[in-house]
Amino acid sequence: MSEKYTGASEDKRYEGENVDIMYNIKRCIHAAYCATRLSDVFDNKKRPWVNPDGATVDKIVTTIELCPSGALHYDRKDGVKEIPTGENTIRIQHNGPLEIRGDLSIQGATVDLQHETRATLCRCGQSKNKPFCDNTHKDVNFEATETDPIIREGDYETGGKLTIIAHANGPLEVQGNFQIIGADGVTLFRGTKTWLCRCGGSGKKPFCDSTHKKNGFTAE
Repeated sequence: MSEKYTGASEDKRYEGENVDIMYNIKRCIHAAYCATRLSDVFDNKKRPWVNPDGATVDKIVTTIELCPSGALHYDRKDGVKEIPTGENTIRIQHNGPLEIRGDLSIQGATVDLQHETRATLCRCGQSKNKPFCDNTHKDVNFEATETDPIIREGDYETGGKLTIIAHANGPLEVQGNFQIIGADGVTLFRGTKTWLCRCGGSGKKPFCDSTHKKNGFTAE
């Protein structure tokens, strides 16, 4: 990207009578909740593959909010917006990306994303659409073990803005109230600030251990 990506307003828009649907193919990780749960609206065998008038608004909204990557968004004609989850969560997909939900702000050299609710961010270090995942971890056979839980209760609360800063050729800095949940469902971290590996090389995944300074990781 030559300019910073700022969100769904830049994405492909499919206009409907009661709701518009926006899609960003670069953010899609093919979780396929859309096509498997609501094929009357999302059918990749048809062109256009999105039909915003193929189901009720409520069904469309429910399905889109299942999309973990944020590749799909909606714009209701009645003005109702997507509400962030009550708790900011970072779920680690097994040998895959960070699946993040909450009241998100994602910042970096190629992105300035505000008022986001869903995103999957690369941690294998090989995505061609950093900081977002593009499924390259499957091509490079990325493997990741997880560190032991580090629970920091402290002043932790639920909700509020979660800011994620993709540092140039470095880690993801996370600020706000959040918890990190491992691929096995165990809470690894609960607190207000940490740094997460996105170079793929940390020995303390999902946390950064400064390996990016040694392995030549480049993101921008």
